[in-house]
Amino acid sequence: MYFWRGQDLTEGNAQVFGSLDYAHSTGLYAGIWGSSELGGTEYDLYAGYAGSLGDFSYDIAYVDYNYPNSGEYTDDGEYRDLQEVILSLGYAGFSAAGYFGVGDYGRGDDSVDNEDNYYTVGYAYDKYGITVGTWDRDADDTNYTHVDLSYALTDELGFTVSKVVDSDDLSEMEDNDDALFVVTYALSF
Repeated sequence: MYFWRGQDLTEGNAQVFGSLDYAHSTGLYAGIWGSSELGGTEYDLYAGYAGSLGDFSYDIAYVDYNYPNSGEYTDDGEYRDLQEVILSLGYAGFSAAGYFGVGDYGRGDDSVDNEDNYYTVGYAYDKYGITVGTWDRDADDTNYTHVDLSYALTDELGFTVSKVVDSDDLSEMEDNDDALFVVTYALSF
């Protein structure tokens, strides 16, 4: 499944994705990520800077999400692409991140301001992790919060259970929905 921020975007269907990344010793990095998605494709372009000072880690990135032939379209026939600036901080197993909507949803005359933000806090110890994520969307009554519990059996094989624990009245998520169980296997070349 395409598991993203507590959601199954492919409605239980299989999905394949991959990335091509470059990282420099200074902490600068860039890449492209692509996936097969229900009804089309997605590709994301990103660049950022990451580093650490002892147990303290930091990362700032810009991500441009693109949906060339799938999903919700504007009146001009273009998908509502979006951009985010992501700030992540970590210390001794604890983490916090903010995903700040910038630019517009979509392109051209039918675009609208992206004022949606998403936040996470988490803790990881050895092979175990917990993350709480919540949306702060511009549209009223559309936010939700989810909790993810994860376990990494190996460096390649991991498991996650995710559950929406709170949702606003107009959110596409409901806190009584079933939990999601996600199995991931990563291949490195």
